[in-house]
Amino acid sequence: MRILLTDLPYNGQIETNQSQKPWEQTTGWPCRWVTYSEAAKPPYVIVYRCTFTLSEAIRLRVHVSGDERYELFLDHVRIGRGSERGDRTNWFYETYEVELAAGEHQWIARCWALGEHKPWAQVSVQPGILLSPDDEALAPLMGTGVAHWEAKPMPGYHFVPLPSSIGTGAKLDIDGASFDWDALQGGGDGWLPVQPLANVYHSKDNYHFSSVQRLMRPATLPAMQENSVTTMGVRFVEQAGILESDGFPVIASRDLIEEHERWNGLLTGQPIHIPANTHRRVIIDLGDYYCFYPELVVSGGNGSVIRLHWEESFYDEADGGRKTNRNAIAGKWFRGYGDTFRPDGGTGRSFDTLWWHAGRYGELIVETGIEVLDLKAFRLLETRYPLEMEGSIESSDKRLNHVVKSSFRTLQMCAHETYMDCPYWEQLMYVGDTRIQSLITYVSTLDDRLPRKALDMFRVSRNNHLGLVNCAYPDQSGKHIASFSLWWVAMVYDYALWRGDREWIRFMMSSVRDELDRLLQNRASNGAVKLPISWNFMDWQTAPSDAWNSGTPPHGADRLNAAYNLQMIHTLELVAKLEAYLGETELESRARRLAKELGSVVEQLFWNDERGLFADETSHQYYSEHAQVLSLLCEPISPELNRRLVPGILKTANDLMRTSVYFDHYTFDVLASAIQIEALLDRLEPWFGMEANGLKTTPEIFLDSTRSDCHAWGAHPVYHLYTNLLGIRPASMGFASVVIRPQLGSLTRLHGKLPHPNGFIEVNVACRGSQWHVEVTVPQGLPGSLVWGQESYPLHEGQNEFEFSR
Repeated sequence: MRILLTDLPYNGQIETNQSQKPWEQTTGWPCRWVTYSEAAKPPYVIVYRCTFTLSEAIRLRVHVSGDERYELFLDHVRIGRGSERGDRTNWFYETYEVELAAGEHQWIARCWALGEHKPWAQVSVQPGILLSPDDEALAPLMGTGVAHWEAKPMPGYHFVPLPSSIGTGAKLDIDGASFDWDALQGGGDGWLPVQPLANVYHSKDNYHFSSVQRLMRPATLPAMQENSVTTMGVRFVEQAGILESDGFPVIASRDLIEEHERWNGLLTGQPIHIPANTHRRVIIDLGDYYCFYPELVVSGGNGSVIRLHWEESFYDEADGGRKTNRNAIAGKWFRGYGDTFRPDGGTGRSFDTLWWHAGRYGELIVETGIEVLDLKAFRLLETRYPLEMEGSIESSDKRLNHVVKSSFRTLQMCAHETYMDCPYWEQLMYVGDTRIQSLITYVSTLDDRLPRKALDMFRVSRNNHLGLVNCAYPDQSGKHIASFSLWWVAMVYDYALWRGDREWIRFMMSSVRDELDRLLQNRASNGAVKLPISWNFMDWQTAPSDAWNSGTPPHGADRLNAAYNLQMIHTLELVAKLEAYLGETELESRARRLAKELGSVVEQLFWNDERGLFADETSHQYYSEHAQVLSLLCEPISPELNRRLVPGILKTANDLMRTSVYFDHYTFDVLASAIQIEALLDRLEPWFGMEANGLKTTPEIFLDSTRSDCHAWGAHPVYHLYTNLLGIRPASMGFASVVIRPQLGSLTRLHGKLPHPNGFIEVNVACRGSQWHVEVTVPQGLPGSLVWGQESYPLHEGQNEFEFSR
C-alpha cells in the first residue's frame, strides 16, 4: 500500500487551477495542515477522523504527513506510520494507494506530539495532520483543510520522562479507566472541527517564502519492516510486584519454575488467567536483539497494574555500570525502562505504544486487585529498515562467521528512518557511525537509499550558526565535531566510489568545498590546522589517560593535534579524487597542493624520530595509534616515515593509546594495506569473545562498563572481510571496474558474494594442500583484475580460475 514517488504530485494540476492567482498566494497542494482547535501545550495524543461516501469503487492515492508522528487507519485497519524522520526544510510525507468499494469509509489518524519530551532526533514545527488525495477533485471529499475533519484529544495517556542520558522520548503510563476506547474506532462523543493551518509547499519550490513552516518532500524510504517476534521465552517467574522487583536482583531460588509453561504459552498466543490479589514478575528473553512495538490485550482486571519494561542486558550491580555475561540473569539487576498499563475491567482492551522499544530482555510485572485479569495476547512486532544481506560471506573460522552474523544484526537494529548510533539510548544519526554503517551497506546490498538520505540530511544540517555539518542529525542541539565534518566528506567520496551518480556528487560538492574551507581557516601561524572550539571527539579512549578527555585527543594551548591534521590531509586527498571524477582539474590540483603543504607541516611539528612515531601534540608527550593510523592513510606523508609506523603499531607500546571498536575500522584498513592480516585477525579478538559473553550485537566499546550493547560502528568486520580479506574493492569511481586482492592470513578458506549493479561478484579462495585455489566470477560488463602477491591478472566475464603456490 505504500509507494515511493519519482515525481512531485500536483505539478500540472496546480499550475492550471491556480495560474490566475497572485504568486504569493499560489500553493503547492490543494489541501492544508490541520490541528485540534482546543489543543494545549504538548505532550498529548489527538485522534482525527473523516467520514466520506463514494458513489463508485475507485483506486485512491493519498499523501499523508503528521507532526510529530501519526498512525493512519482506513476503515479501522492501520495502513501506515510516519512521517519519515526529517527536518523543517525536508518534511517528508508518505504516499498510500488503496482500492475502495462504493459506500461509506472513514479515515482515522492517531497523532501525537511530545513537546519537550520528544526524542532527540524528532523535529516538530506545529502539531497536526495532513492528508491530501492525489486527485484534486477528491480533496473536498476527504482532504484536510478542505473536507469535514474532526478531532478529539485522547485522555488516559500520561507521559513519563526518561533520564537525560536517554534520548528516545517519554514512555507511557496509560490509565484504562479514563482512556477513550471508542476514539480509534471513530466513535464516541466530544469530536470538534479541526483548525486549518499553513499551506503546503514542495521543498524544491517556494524558497522565496521566508514564512513557510515546512518544505515537503516525498518519503525516500520504504515502509519499515513489521514482523512478529517468535524467538522469545520465559527465563524467570517470581511472586513479586513493582516495589519488590525494583529493590532486589533476580534470586534463582525464588523462580517459580512450574509456572514457566503457562507464561511461555502467553508468548505463543495462549491466554493466561491471573487470579485476584496476585503479584507476578516475569523475565522474558527475546533470544536476540530486537526493535519492536509491543501490544498487550487484556480483559477484566479493573484496578490491576501491568508494567512492561525493556533492557539490553542485566547489570552486575544495583546502580548499573558493569555488565558481564549477557546470558546470565541470576544475581543481577534489571534496570530497564518502558510503559505501565492500567486495565479498566473492559473486554479485549488493547494496550500498545506510540514509539518502539529496543533490547533483548523484557520484564513483565502484573499486580491484580480484587478483580481477576485475563491476559489475552502478548505480541511484539519487530520494526526496522527492511535491510537484508543480499550476498554472503563465509570462512573456515566459525568465530568469524558468528562475527558476520552478529555484526550484520547490529546494522539492522541501527537502521530505521535514519541510521542510528544505538536503538536503546540516543537513536541519533552520527556522522562517524554513519560512514561505517554506509560502507557495510554498500558491500551487503544494492539498496543505497539510507546512505543517500544520510548524506543529504547531513548536508542540510549545515544551516546552523557555524555553517558546518552537525555531528548528529536530525537533531536540534547543533552539536559539532570537527572530525565528523571530515568523515562526512569521506562519505561523499564513498558514495562516488561505490555507487557513482556524477551529477548528484557535483551537487554535493559545493557543500563539501565550503565545509573544508571553513575548517581550513582555523590555522596557526606555522600552517597547522587548529582544533576548533567544540567537542573534538576522535575516538573513545581505551585506557585511563590524563591527556584524553571524553574522546578528545591531547593538545596543548596551541590547540594543535596530529590526528586531526592528518585526517585533514586524508580528506583533502579524497576531495582531490572527487574533483578529478568531476573533471575539475584546477580544484583537484588545489586540494593536492594543500594536502602536500599540510603534510610537510605535520612532519615538522609532530614527528619524533627517536620513537619512530607521530606524537599527538607539539610537546611530544603523548602518543596514540590514531595518529599513526591516519598517517598511513595519507600519501603526502613521507613513505619512509610511514614504513616506520607499522612496527610501532604492531608493538603496541604501553603508552600508545590504542584505537577502540569504532576507530579500529581505520586500523584494520591500514593493517591490511601493510599486509598484516594476522595482526588484523588478532585485533578481532574482542569480537570473537562476543558469543561467550552473550552479546548478540556489537557494543559501543568492548568494556564491561559499556553503555550501549548495540552500536553499529562496531559492525565493520563485515566490510573488512569483503574488502580486505577477500579483497573485493572498486577499482574506479562508480564501481565501474573491480580489483580483487585476497589476503587470508591463517584462514584456509574464504568465500563471498558481493552484490554489484551488474550482478554478483563471487570469490572463493581455498587452500588445497600446497596450493591456493582461487575462483572468481565477474558479472557481465565489469572489467577487473586479480592481484596475488606482486602480480596482477586480468579477469574476464564469467568464471575465472587460478592456482598459486603457498
